[in-house]
Amino acid sequence: MKVCLGFAFPGLPIQRMEREVATYTEFNAPGNNTDFAGQPNVAKDWNDQMSYIFGTSTTSVSAYLSKHGGGTCQFYNPVTQGRAEPDLPASVTDIPWNGFPKKFDSKTPGQAPNYVGAEGPVAAGTNRNQDEYLEWFVVQKAGKIVSVQFTCEAYDYFQFLASELPAKVLELYQTYISPQVTMADLFPNGAGTDYDYLNKWNTELGAMHLTHPANNLFAEVFLAASATVRRSQHGAEITQTIPLIKCSQYGDAGRNSDPAIGAAVNGLARDGRYVTIADPVGLYMSGFNGAGLTLNGNDASGFFKVVRGAFPMALRAIYELTPELQAQGLTVSDVQLNGKPLSYGGQLAERITMHIAGRATVSQNLHNTPITTCGSVPQVKPPQPAESSAKALLLSSR
Repeated sequence: MKVCLGFAFPGLPIQRMEREVATYTEFNAPGNNTDFAGQPNVAKDWNDQMSYIFGTSTTSVSAYLSKHGGGTCQFYNPVTQGRAEPDLPASVTDIPWNGFPKKFDSKTPGQAPNYVGAEGPVAAGTNRNQDEYLEWFVVQKAGKIVSVQFTCEAYDYFQFLASELPAKVLELYQTYISPQVTMADLFPNGAGTDYDYLNKWNTELGAMHLTHPANNLFAEVFLAASATVRRSQHGAEITQTIPLIKCSQYGDAGRNSDPAIGAAVNGLARDGRYVTIADPVGLYMSGFNGAGLTLNGNDASGFFKVVRGAFPMALRAIYELTPELQAQGLTVSDVQLNGKPLSYGGQLAERITMHIAGRATVSQNLHNTPITTCGSVPQVKPPQPAESSAKALLLSSR
């Protein structure tokens, strides 16, 4: 029985894959941001944390395949494993979906989406009900929309950053949310204590990063790994998107993202390829469709600005008018979408394409036997990483 490289699972030997696969020398910060530039110890800790997440995923899938006779794990850690053969073109393994939550989308033709439900106010200590790895916050003044903040930065990244560089977290808040944010707002029990990722500035007063329990990097990696397991029922392999996710239980079938990611990865696995996620691992905005947005008859698509990262790895964006237009008393509420007033941030979220960048080998020499059992892959943690990175390892699951 072959297993994935990287971590040992009790009772299973570590073996090298029959063919080496493309790899990276280290995991970089999401979007190649510079949050810990010049901090080699922090960069190492981030690499260790991501390797541990990948290790948990490969170890879990290997154990599941061993139990059910499903063959060789096709998901791999791109840092700890060998490189030799090329990958498919990146465009082939790009996995997109719409950023607006499917659960709030229109249910029947002609029915408007439930924008109110999608962006209802939340109090400190609670998460937004936006579960497509994109969250937004509408800034209002006197009943008018002043701006809309968009973020796709995972909360477990900010938990890591807070444990290593709390001053950097404060700097990011003061830059993107408000200069009024204090260290006490983020670390209520004092410096060096746990970061309150559901603090008021990230919930009721803004959106610094993702808050929904499913919107984290661990979930992204574990979903992709789990989706490489092939399934069959009634003598036929499951290939359709919704039946596949319902059998495999690697995510929520009621979302845009999870079924799309799972189906794409599983298709690559059925092709006999080894699969991973490209570095830097993250959840990204890849594009914005501004068609139909106007202000006083002029194109208003340019008011959407990426302010952290860049397409196709945009981490943060904002939609707001220029200072000159604001000085004239104009607001985002004066913008029209297809001739009708823009009333909700969700109308813009619908126009954001999200994606993750997968990687898959060109070769097609691995064909596992589909498993006839439905059910999720249980998490099996590999040995703990070094203490320096273990203190920052804040894994989250669905």
